[in-house]
Parts: sequence; C-alpha cells; structure tokens
Amino acid sequence: MLEDWNVVVIGERDTEKDLLEILEEDGEFERSGFRDVVVGYVEDIVEFLEDAEQRKYPHLNRVIPIDDTFLISPEYLTDMLKKRVEQYIDEIERGETFGFRVEQRGMKEDISSQKVEREVGGYFYDLVEKVHGRKPKVNLNKPDKLIVIEIIGDRCGIGFITREMREKYSVIKVK
Repeated sequence: MLEDWNVVVIGERDTEKDLLEILEEDGEFERSGFRDVVVGYVEDIVEFLEDAEQRKYPHLNRVIPIDDTFLISPEYLTDMLKKRVEQYIDEIERGETFGFRVEQRGMKEDISSQKVEREVGGYFYDLVEKVHGRKPKVNLNKPDKLIVIEIIGDRCGIGFITREMREKYSVIKVK
C-alpha cells in the first residue's frame, strides 16, 4: 500500500484495470479499494496534469492533486484535519475567497462529511480571522482557493487547489 500519494484519479465506470495499466507508465499507482478510484504518486504533478489534460490517459474522468496524506481514525479525524489545514493559513490573500470540500469513500457510518466540512472549515475561518485580523470570505461554489479533503477508507489526503489550476486543467474536478 502506498504510504505517500499525491494524486487521486477517478476513472470512468468499470475502467479501473485499464486505467491502472496506462497510469503505471508515469508513476506509482494502486487500487484504493473503491470502484474506479486509484491513488498514486507522480514525480511531477504539473506534468501529470498536462498529460491528463491532453487525454494521454483514456478512461480518466477527473484528478485531485494531494499535498498531504495520513491514516485516520473517525474519533480523531476532525482534530487531525484542523492541525493539518493550518499549513494553508498564509495562502488566503486579502480579498480572496476560500472553500472546503470533503469527498468521502468508506466510514460513512462513522464520519459525516458535512460535519467535517463545517467544523474544519469553521476552524480555518476563525484561524484566518485571528492570525490575519480580517474576516475571510467563503465561497463554496467557485472559491479562489479550495481546500479539498479526500477520505478513502482509513486514509486521508488534503489538497490545495487554486482557481487558476481549475481553469487551466479541466480534469481537476471536485465534487
């Protein structure tokens, strides 16, 4: 099982095996245990996104870049996420909007993605206000900066995605 991964790739329905074969050429990828979702490590995320954008990988539906990965347990998830999102505090410039998204696969009986979004997003909002002395602006639909949390079984990844990245790479789609 990959310890560190920096990309989540979601394939078209029932194409996981074919997708894994073609992705193997450009990184280290493995099944996530959830249908048509693979996690991987690539040396150069920008190059990977460029290739994905050029349709180098048939069956690839969308990509989520990831900065930080760790194992989780439901009882400590919110506290762990609060600590880990602090790294993005200086990325939210004055006047910019931010948003949080949690995409969850597994542990649905133990974790509420809406509750995690609310609690961790609220914590981050308060932190920006406290540290920078200004009320940040939240935009959940089209934020300037998006912090995405991918929960895949007992693993979690956090990604930081800018509006520019989403505009440049149509393969970056967050639900």
